[in-house]
Amino acid sequence: MLKRWITYLAVLTGAIAFYGIYDGYNSYFLLISVLLFPFFTLAISLFGMLRMRICLQPLPTEIKRGEVINAELNINPRCIFPLSLIKITYTARNITFSRNQSKVTTYIYGCTETNVPLPLDTSHVGCIFLDISRVKVYDYIGLFSLSVKTPEKRHITIMPNTERPVPMPSFPIDKINSKGLKPKPGGGFAEDYDLREYRIGDPINAVHWKLTSKLKKLVIREPLISEKGKLLICFNLFGKAEDLDSVFGQITYISFYLLRRMIEFNLCWYGIDGHLNVIEIKEADDYLRFLSLVFMNPIEPEGRAIDEEAYKDSDWHYFVSSNLQNKGDDTND
Repeated sequence: MLKRWITYLAVLTGAIAFYGIYDGYNSYFLLISVLLFPFFTLAISLFGMLRMRICLQPLPTEIKRGEVINAELNINPRCIFPLSLIKITYTARNITFSRNQSKVTTYIYGCTETNVPLPLDTSHVGCIFLDISRVKVYDYIGLFSLSVKTPEKRHITIMPNTERPVPMPSFPIDKINSKGLKPKPGGGFAEDYDLREYRIGDPINAVHWKLTSKLKKLVIREPLISEKGKLLICFNLFGKAEDLDSVFGQITYISFYLLRRMIEFNLCWYGIDGHLNVIEIKEADDYLRFLSLVFMNPIEPEGRAIDEEAYKDSDWHYFVSSNLQNKGDDTND
């Protein structure tokens, strides 16, 4: 817009100079024309500028890494004449790995109703933050502009491509399925149960009345459930984007391998603050929530690596390393 104003002011200066030099009707007509021309173009442009609407076409919340996809910004002038110029300023960056918030500016000339593609970089796993920060529509000579209400910000999760670990871990089913029986938290029905004396706070409906009448003291039927072994899938949440593409690809493979066999497990890593994070995964939705949670925060190049302290209480653990250089390890606690 600055260049156009400089050009207009130069033309206006020439018209004023011509009016001062040439004392005739033509110079006066030229000066008035130059003075009023911007307001005339604004008047004929204003109808379309005020009626223009934009919206962001529906986007998937999750897309695969490497998938070619664009965000589509629909522009609807809602008038019979095309708009002269539209300036779109937006940010589309992977907030998981990118530290720089560089803005991209796109210009659309002679715009009728159309969809403007906004490219998205899906080369790495993570979360793309799409923010259309400003949309401005200009009059026909580009001296005046109006800002248009922009769509809401979007977050798109870039899902990892599954990669089979090499070597594939061998899961100790005897340690995973059941370690024995334990009291069921909160009570309730269970196929297995144990008998013990009544303690204050036990529900009355858990009393074994027949045995109580024989022993002359309150006996409780305590429900029991199987105690499953604690399985940990450990990984380091730091490093280069290329390495973590491989790490999350392998974690995805292992996770769905276990979930298809109805085996519950835990994901384990050290956070940026150095504290240990352990998330229990019982179903596919738990794993998807885990990815969204991790990718919403920046991943640093360096951090605290997994050590024995992380998996000391586990019955079995497996460490996922980058570039398929995995080292599985199991322990007995």
